[in-house]
Parts: sequence; C-alpha cells; structure tokens
Amino acid sequence: MYTTLSPCPMCSGAMLLFGIPRVVVGENNTFMGAEDHLRAHGVEVVVKQDEGCVEILAGFIKENAAVWAEDSGQSKE
Repeated sequence: MYTTLSPCPMCSGAMLLFGIPRVVVGENNTFMGAEDHLRAHGVEVVVKQDEGCVEILAGFIKENAAVWAEDSGQSKE
C-alpha cells in the first residue's frame, strides 16, 4: 500500500486485518502514525520523506487547519 503520510492507528489496524504486508509512506514528519505497531506485527514500513508529499500536506494544513487539527487528534474540542 502507498500512502502520503504515516497511517493512523485505525488505518494500521485495517492493514493488519486485511494482511497488507508492506506500506510505503510518503513522509512521517507531519504526522507519525502507528508505524512501530505495524512493524511489530511483521509489516514492512518504508518511509520516503518525499518533498512532494511534505508540500501537499503543508498546503492542506494551511488551508484546512481546523480539519487537520480534528483529523490528527490535535483539536481541543
């Protein structure tokens, strides 16, 4: 599976449930998901730190700060 950012715990659980053996992560500086959990369960996690992914996410966060705060668990509400 390929993903722009590090998979959250819920997405990581789905990967394990469906037996996905490998995930390629575009970047994990913006959000660090459950990569260690995936590795502990035998999933190969490859992190690219791709500048294009960083730019995409930075733009999304800038334009949708409230949505990002909620989706990433940073919302105070």
